[in-house]
Order: sequence, then C-alpha cells, then structure tokens
Amino acid sequence: MESSRKITARNGHEIILRPAVPEDSAAILRTIKSPAPERSYILAEQVGNSADAERNYLASLDTEKSLLLVATENSEVIGVLAVVQADQGKRHEAAGGAHIGLHISDGHRGLGIGSGMLAYATEWAVARGFTMLDACIFTTNMVSLNIFKRAGFSEENLKLRKIRFGNECIAEVCVVKCLD
Repeated sequence: MESSRKITARNGHEIILRPAVPEDSAAILRTIKSPAPERSYILAEQVGNSADAERNYLASLDTEKSLLLVATENSEVIGVLAVVQADQGKRHEAAGGAHIGLHISDGHRGLGIGSGMLAYATEWAVARGFTMLDACIFTTNMVSLNIFKRAGFSEENLKLRKIRFGNECIAEVCVVKCLD
C-alpha cells in the first residue's frame, strides 16, 4: 500500500491523503479543535493538548498498530482520521479490532474526503491483519453516520445518553465493519 494517495474532491480540488508526521502537529490540533457541531471523542482522546504533546505522540506512534492519517489541500491539513488498536493490543481476543475517529474541517465536508479517508484506513487495517473496525458517532451527526454506512459499517449498538450538551443528552451509535 502506498504511503500517500491523491483523491479528487467533489469540488474538483486535489486532496492528498498521507500518514501524519510530527511537523503536522499544530495543524492537526487546529483541524480537530475547529468549530464543529459534532466531535469524535476518539480523536479528541488521541491528540495532545499542545503541539509539542502531539509531536511527541506522532514521533512515538507504532505505525503497525495505529494510524494518524491527514487529508491536505494545498499543504493545509483539512481532515484527520485516527485508527487505534483496541485495548492497545494488550488483550489477545481484542487485538484484531481497531477504533476509528474522523474529523473533517468545516467547509470541506460533503466532498467525499471522509469516504476517501475511510477507504485508505480500511486498506491499511487489512494490510496489517486487523479483522474489525469500529467507530462511535453521535446521532446528531447523520452525515458522518452515513459516510460510515456507505463504507460498509453496520450499526451495532446505541448508547442513549452518551454525552450531555447543556440540558440535552445526546445518543451515540456504534458502527462496526468486519474485514475478514
């Protein structure tokens, strides 16, 4: 599998998908923390609180068990996808699974970038022997949920009160894709 890939977004712009490097740390933080009505808690848990912390995380990343993929347009990071091995591979029965978090910056959604990133991540996971991918998505984020469903993920469970925003409890649906 190639390390970088070019895709054409629906607006005709060329997007480069590639594994993140430590020099991307500040741009990754900006992208993930960019305004969005929905957030991926998996991504939020994986990034550091500072560019230095993120740079250290990227430098120490075991690229056989984890992937931090960026989508760039004109060298600007506009999307981030994380694949993290379930239970960090510590439990044999869960070692074949991985969790995915995806965030596309506002203004770049709905252009097929997320679908391209999921295809890349699926190929990466298959090449490393993973047998299952999962993601948990807030039910208020139907766009993201539909991207995962189009990529072959199916709903597995629903957490009715996953997170609270103000006075409102938001549900979360977990989706799974078997790779074998």
